[in-house]
Amino acid sequence: MSSLNLAAAMVVGLFAAPADSAPVAAETQIRRWIQDAMERHPEGQSAGFQTQAARSEIGAATAWMPPETQLLYKSDKSVDLSMTQMIPGFGKTGSQTKIREAKLDMARSDSADRMRKLALAIRETAWMEWMALEKCRILVQQESLAIRLSESVRRAQSQGMATASEAWLAQAKARQIRLESEKAKSEAAAATAMREAWAGPGTTIVASAPSSPDWTDSVVAVSAATRSDIASMEREASMQVAMAESMRASLHPDYMVGAMVMRMSNGMPGWGVMAGLTLPFVPWASGMASGEAAGAHSRSRSTRSKVESMRKMAYAEVVDHSNKANTAWHAMRELDSLILPGQENAIADARSRYAQGREMLSMVFAMQDMALMTRMERLMRRGEYELERARLLAAAGLESFEQAGAR
Repeated sequence: MSSLNLAAAMVVGLFAAPADSAPVAAETQIRRWIQDAMERHPEGQSAGFQTQAARSEIGAATAWMPPETQLLYKSDKSVDLSMTQMIPGFGKTGSQTKIREAKLDMARSDSADRMRKLALAIRETAWMEWMALEKCRILVQQESLAIRLSESVRRAQSQGMATASEAWLAQAKARQIRLESEKAKSEAAAATAMREAWAGPGTTIVASAPSSPDWTDSVVAVSAATRSDIASMEREASMQVAMAESMRASLHPDYMVGAMVMRMSNGMPGWGVMAGLTLPFVPWASGMASGEAAGAHSRSRSTRSKVESMRKMAYAEVVDHSNKANTAWHAMRELDSLILPGQENAIADARSRYAQGREMLSMVFAMQDMALMTRMERLMRRGEYELERARLLAAAGLESFEQAGAR
């Protein structure tokens, strides 16, 4: 029974080992991925081009309409060459500039929000990859120990110290864990592919011991009220106000100036000048501008109402993710301090009783399975904690909790 005891002791040693690897700056690696993605990932590049396009359009606001030229040749052989230029009315180019400046501010906020979501996607996929790899590592080690235990039971059977049913049970257990291990490897490969789709190829994170909750709900909630998607909606409301002002400015007349040179039928040269203006304020034309201005003001008020609704939803997101993170943290600490040590003692007791012939091998396996389930639960809780922390950061529009002075 010495080899059987040795194999069982190795199983217990696996569960007694720390769940976390040596400390590595996982957050530093994630931030590096985020920074690289902002510069190189198509989503990051697209957001940059979006802002660049809005910035380029500002110059168009002060441009005038191109001049018009006309060449007229008459049957009496006279020739007229004219050129006219439309000059925008007072305040029209300025109001167009305000619209485009508001559009640029909105584009910047939109780009920032796309970066916020990109950062969240990288954080989520990084931690999901870590969870998949940790699960794979635990099962691979468990598979190795199950094979050794199966071989030990088979040798004990040849010596008449174990039954055929025990040998079959140990072999079946080893096969079951092998299948679970292969499935875990496939899941880990898929998780790595997903993370690389966002962050590109690179080493995976190796997490150190988790840090305790380091945020203050009230401070984080204040930050959430000004995050990028809410700011973008506010900029949209400002743009609607600028559009209303532009429509009011369109009631000012535009001016037209022109000049012409001519050759009359008798061959003598001539010239002339002309001036004119539009009359957009006449009753049958002013309704268009007035109606558009009123509509823009109403859209602005509607957008500002949406802003308040978004703030309430942002607060709800912060509360939700904060509560979930705290719940996962307390569940993980309970597993570390109460459940896992007790299970390890129970495994040691079951192994000792089996060595004395007072316990069945199936009970040893049952205890080991329960400890494995608890380790997997601990891994799930750690992953849930890190994911909810990442989602809380995104909900608050922060890169770190120190940014909001939450420590």
